[in-house]
Amino acid sequence: MKSIILTLIVIEYNCIEDIRKSVDNLHSVCEDISHEIIISSNSLYPLDVQTKLKDEFLGCIWFFNKNNLGFAGGMNIGIANAKGEIIIIVNPDVKIFPENLKKALEFLRLHPKVGLLGPKIIDSAGNLQDTCRKFMRPVDLFYRLSKRLCLKKDVLLESGFDYNNTQTVDWVIGAFMMVRRDGLDVVGGLDDGYFLYVEDMDWCKRFWDKGYEVVYYPELVVEYKGDRKSVSPLVSGQFSYRYGYFHLKSYLRFLKKHGINPTRYGLM
Repeated sequence: MKSIILTLIVIEYNCIEDIRKSVDNLHSVCEDISHEIIISSNSLYPLDVQTKLKDEFLGCIWFFNKNNLGFAGGMNIGIANAKGEIIIIVNPDVKIFPENLKKALEFLRLHPKVGLLGPKIIDSAGNLQDTCRKFMRPVDLFYRLSKRLCLKKDVLLESGFDYNNTQTVDWVIGAFMMVRRDGLDVVGGLDDGYFLYVEDMDWCKRFWDKGYEVVYYPELVVEYKGDRKSVSPLVSGQFSYRYGYFHLKSYLRFLKKHGINPTRYGLM
């Protein structure tokens, strides 16, 4: 039996049209790579709908979760069942460009200290998105929120950061994360104590704590425009308390786990 090189895990929550586009994209960019696609659904569909979806997406492995497990919990269902040497977790509204996916896979193979990799992210107009960031101290979070409010911007690029250069970073956003199997076996999956938000920063911190590097790899480019539900309404003046609550709760969990001055090497 041919070994699976790549497992791609997509979270689904009432977004079947996005899943259709995502699956087509994933199969296309991986057509000559041994791969599997796992879809973890938090949508609580009735059995007849589940059967129809399995019939429609014959090339995919579906898991229909009995409860809405949130992003981390849903992704962990896929991670626990992944067979690939490399695992990618990806949002359903992300489009992967095929040119350099193989190069990213080879980069991970050649750099065993790199446990987690994030790509360059652009929006549909080609505008650069804030793909990677420093670990957030409370003062950093306050600064970012204040700057977004003053400038009326969702996307805040890190000043002085070369987005065209492959380099280690504190953390990369969870819309697309590529991890190696041996690192995953050591670090474990996402912390499903985070229902929504901050689970990506936490995962990267744990990779660093276990001696693995987190790398920003701009030769791999994906298209994604996050809605940033907990921030965009603030900028527009229509704040969503629900998403803001999730974000604050998750961030406080992160501080409790890692301290108010988190670093790559566990120093406080």
